[in-house]
Amino acid sequence: MMTEQPEISVILPFYEGERWIRRAIQSVSVQEGVSWELVVVDDGSSMSPRETVQSFEDERIRYCRMPHAGKGAALNRGVAESHAGLLCFIDQGDVMLPDRLRRQAAVFMADPATEAVYSDYERVTEQGERIDRFTSRQATGEECLRQMAAGAALVSMQTLMLRRHVYGDIGGFSEDPDLTGLDDAEFFVRLFASNVTLRYEPGAVQQWVRHERNYSAGAAFQEARLVFLQHLTAMAAERPGLKEALPLFRKGTYCMRGLYYLEHALPEKACPEFIRAIRCSPLEWNGYYLLAKAWLQANSFFKGQGE
Repeated sequence: MMTEQPEISVILPFYEGERWIRRAIQSVSVQEGVSWELVVVDDGSSMSPRETVQSFEDERIRYCRMPHAGKGAALNRGVAESHAGLLCFIDQGDVMLPDRLRRQAAVFMADPATEAVYSDYERVTEQGERIDRFTSRQATGEECLRQMAAGAALVSMQTLMLRRHVYGDIGGFSEDPDLTGLDDAEFFVRLFASNVTLRYEPGAVQQWVRHERNYSAGAAFQEARLVFLQHLTAMAAERPGLKEALPLFRKGTYCMRGLYYLEHALPEKACPEFIRAIRCSPLEWNGYYLLAKAWLQANSFFKGQGE
C-alpha cells in the first residue's frame, strides 16, 4: 500500500501490447523529483500483462483488469482507481522522457490558476531512431480548438497533464467503443471548449513510437473518424466555438479518409471523400487537387482492367 498521497497519477491503458509495455512502465519508473503513481489498466487483453507489471516490485505501480470496453473506458477506469490531484497519460507503446513529471508539475506549483499543461514530443521508430519533433507554443483553448480543426493541433495526449477537477468538469473520456483511436481528440474538443487555462512548458516530454500496430494506420480508424464527426455535431449546438469550427473538422475528416483510400490504391472510395471535402470548403484548391489525383488513379486502374 502507498504510504502517502501521490502528486501525479499516470494512467496507462493496455490492450494486446505485451511487446511494448515493459519499456513504457520503465520510462515512468525512473521519474524523479515528484511523487507519482502509475495505474496500468488491462482492457480485457487475451494475454494479461499482470506479471510484467508486478515484476517491477514497486508499490507505486498498480495493475487492474476490466472486460474489454475500449480505450476511453480504460482511461476512465484508470482515473477512478487513481488518487492524485494531477493526471497524465501514456500509451502502451510510448516512452516518457526523463524529468517529464517534475517539469510539468512545477508549472502547476508556480501558478495555481493553471489547469492544464502541455509540451512538445518526439516521434521515433521502434528502434529508438528519431523521426521528427513536434514543437508547440502557448495558446488559449479557443485557439487550440481552431488549430485542431485546421489539422494543426497544438496539444497531444502524449504531453498533457491536467488537474483532476478539470477531467471531472468536462465528463472524462467518451466510452463509445466506435470512437476508439479518437477518444483523445473528442476529449480535447470538450477541454478546449471549456475555456480551460492552459500553459505551455517548452521541451519534449514524451516519445510517440511508430510501429506496425499503431491503430491510426488501420481501416477501423477511418470509420472512427465518422463517429468523431457525429460526436462533434451533437456537441456543437451548445458550444458556439465548436459550431464555427465544425466545417473545418468535416473537411479534415473527409480529406484524411480520402488520403487513406488513395494510399491503399482504392481511388473509387477516395473520390467521394474528396467531393465531400470540397463541399465543406469549395474555395480551397487542395480538395480539387486531391480529387483530380484520385480520379486519374481510378481511370488508370479501370483502363488497366480493360486491357
